Amino acid sequence: MSEVDGLTPTKTGDERITYRGPIKKLLVSPEIGALIGAVVVWAFFWGNGDKFGTAGSTANFLDVAAPLGIMAVAVSLLMIGGEFDLSAGVMTGASGVTIALMAKYFTDGGISLWVCIPAAFLLAGCVGWWNGFLVNRTGLPSFIVTLGSFFVIKGANLVFSKRINSLVNVSDVDKAHGYKFFKAVLGGENKFGDMKYRDIIFIVGGILFAVLMILGFIEQSLVRKQSISASDLIVSLIGVAGATFGVMTLHRTDSVNGNTVAGVVGLIGTVLAIVFYARARFEKREKIAGGFPPAAKTLLLLGILGTAVASLTGQLFDRNEERVMLQWMPTNLRLAVAILGGAFPLAMTIRSFMRGDIERRGRVISLLILRLPIICLVSLTGVVSLFQLTTVQAVRAVIITVAGTGAATCFYQARRAAGKASTKWFVNIGLLMTAAFLVVAFALRADSSAPRFRGGIFTSLLLGATLVLATTLVEASHRARTKADVSADQLGRRMILLGLIIGGIALAVRLVLSDGVFRMSVFWWMFFTMVGAFVLTKTKYGNWIFAVGGNKDAARATGVPADKVKTALFVATSLLGAFVGAMILMRLNSVQAQQGDGQEFEYIIAAVVGGNLMTGGYGSVVGASLGALIMAISKNGIPAAQWNQDGRFIFLGAVLLVSVLVNNYVRKKANEQR
Repeated sequence: MSEVDGLTPTKTGDERITYRGPIKKLLVSPEIGALIGAVVVWAFFWGNGDKFGTAGSTANFLDVAAPLGIMAVAVSLLMIGGEFDLSAGVMTGASGVTIALMAKYFTDGGISLWVCIPAAFLLAGCVGWWNGFLVNRTGLPSFIVTLGSFFVIKGANLVFSKRINSLVNVSDVDKAHGYKFFKAVLGGENKFGDMKYRDIIFIVGGILFAVLMILGFIEQSLVRKQSISASDLIVSLIGVAGATFGVMTLHRTDSVNGNTVAGVVGLIGTVLAIVFYARARFEKREKIAGGFPPAAKTLLLLGILGTAVASLTGQLFDRNEERVMLQWMPTNLRLAVAILGGAFPLAMTIRSFMRGDIERRGRVISLLILRLPIICLVSLTGVVSLFQLTTVQAVRAVIITVAGTGAATCFYQARRAAGKASTKWFVNIGLLMTAAFLVVAFALRADSSAPRFRGGIFTSLLLGATLVLATTLVEASHRARTKADVSADQLGRRMILLGLIIGGIALAVRLVLSDGVFRMSVFWWMFFTMVGAFVLTKTKYGNWIFAVGGNKDAARATGVPADKVKTALFVATSLLGAFVGAMILMRLNSVQAQQGDGQEFEYIIAAVVGGNLMTGGYGSVVGASLGALIMAISKNGIPAAQWNQDGRFIFLGAVLLVSVLVNNYVRKKANEQR
């Protein structure tokens, strides 16, 4: 439910006391871009890789995401505090090397890991303290200080590993005392077989997750009635029964040629359950008798165009075509693409000139004569290079994903614009958006030859259409809240939290109890993410981190121990680097001296993708973890789709740029709604 679509006129006032509903709070959160990105990237590779999305592949990319996510948590806290640590990556290798060398060579027979691991943590803490001390005492940028630490630690890793072990790879620490314990705690893994009631638990958990999430959002978005309507509540319960019947019946049928009647009953039941629950519990609103809003016209046309492109692309491009895009194109089409690529900057310049954005004649002449030819040449080279680097199936997947996501966004924005002017057009655009979901669903179902895609994507889009229809009818008929309701907000938050817990358990059961593997690295990733999020959002120390990142001098003037906060953040980053190094050593029973070299940039990328500003003072630990998840999904998804694995660097760069743009755009639009 979304009060952003609110069909009541916006009330002005002090933004500090303006009510924000659940969707608006989500939109202004730093992690919104990463959350959307994680869903889109996962769906992108799930729809293009036959083996992606299975229990085994999920365990693999979670294992890749775990160490990256743990370090992204620490780096994001440091970035929010306004600093960087370029030694964070090499610290993982240094800690692993320290533990391994001590375990094998500290005495004639080595030494217990109960001594080695604490010693490595102590050393890491000292490095972190030194970084913080130098930054605070000298005033040098942390970039310079930690870059120096990076080279010192890297050299020390190589020197000690070669001098003591004669090799840069230190291995065979499994004979050290305490190895079994630390192996189980840090690098252990548990394999499970199929569980008899696994699918039933997953389906029931999924239904409860959806119900609790919807109810939680509704409770925080609409105005309650004084009394509940029993008749409407009964109809809602009938709808729940119909939805449950449809889901359970479809589960017992073939995912491709499923029971049509069960599907229709399930979808209608879902709509009835949501709509009549709202009728039973929340107040109705008066309709707005206005005309079609001009602001929605362009968005509506773009939504229709995006739907058409997403639906027809599968017919134009073969899913199994692996040729390079430029070679696949006919000669005339290559020429046309080159011309369009070169002419695009010229067209944008002319458009800006016609709109009056460029006023000074001298600037226009300078642009046309001196700069524009170079810009056109760069654009031409970029377009040709892009089509040379990508295959037909990759372009097909990108076009469908971008067009479909863009169409949904445009329809949503058009519906929101219409909601401020006319109830009739709000409903009409909502119905059109529902139809667009259905059109794309059937188009992709007809195009795909793989049963898992024909069943999974088709079902997901049908559920999306159902939710769009239900929320449109509810928002058009009920009053959106403009002020807080303590009991309703508390109930809604508890429902959402419970739904997330149940959904997480159901998903874990589905993945782990189907010949999957659960690794301790994933547990530690989740643990440190929760601890970091709690510290940042629920403690005084978290407020201090935001304060010193926003303005260190101002924070110090208000009594914040700025130097101690920054030093503690550097220490925490180094300590988590030591933890990851120990975790990798226990998992693999070996460590390279170059372990972690260059990965500090991946940590920073994950944090930035997660919504953390490089200027400090703003960000999210959860967003950084989601950023790490996106990067891990791409690393596993590209080979699963049978694309060139070197293309992951291009993908990561594109994800970084798009995520930053999405974060900035969504935050700007959400703040405009205050």
